Amino acid sequence: MHVMKLFFGPGTSQPISLATDVQKYLPDDKKYQYQYQDEYSMAEAAKSWVSADGHLPKPIAAIIGNKELNSAHFEFPTKVWGGGTAMTDIMAFLPNGVIAVEAKVDEPFDNLVSVWIDIKKDNPKSPDHRKGVIRQYATAFGVAYESLLSIRYQLLQRTLCAAITANDKGLSKAWLIVQHFGYASGDGDQTNLSDFNRFVALVGSVPVIEGVPVQIAWAEHRVES
Repeated sequence: MHVMKLFFGPGTSQPISLATDVQKYLPDDKKYQYQYQDEYSMAEAAKSWVSADGHLPKPIAAIIGNKELNSAHFEFPTKVWGGGTAMTDIMAFLPNGVIAVEAKVDEPFDNLVSVWIDIKKDNPKSPDHRKGVIRQYATAFGVAYESLLSIRYQLLQRTLCAAITANDKGLSKAWLIVQHFGYASGDGDQTNLSDFNRFVALVGSVPVIEGVPVQIAWAEHRVES
């Protein structure tokens, strides 16, 4: 009997058996935009996880040390510092841990922290509020506030998502893994890798946040184009 392990959202009411099921569950205004197209991260991630047939995809299993998977949830929401909700591409649950997966082809890791702080969203109080959030990250990582300004905010936030989710579920281990889909005919995505390496060089490969050590890794998933 096949046990369903892939889902859209935090619960189990939206199962995924085909990669295109992810598109089916997207809001109408996103179904046919870049959020789900071949050679974009959401579609490539869906294909890789569905084809893993109830296990972790091989590049991720190689990092974890085994392929065992309890469940994985696309577009997983987490309440983060500052009051917002972050949507992790895939949150995967293992018997004793959790993996926050950020899938990338060549899409950037969103804004630099310095830019993120100044996105006001019609709220003049937002920059000061966001500076406070970044100070909280700086304290947690044990680094200077200024050193985070040149880091991609998404990397900070996804590390936090892994830790918060591990705590919420009573799990002892957490990972942030960038699942990068590189095309065999291409030269690879040097910009994202550079941003990733800068982040790891600053905070370390296993920073502790919310009391949880989060192992940070890059999983290269080669795709035949």
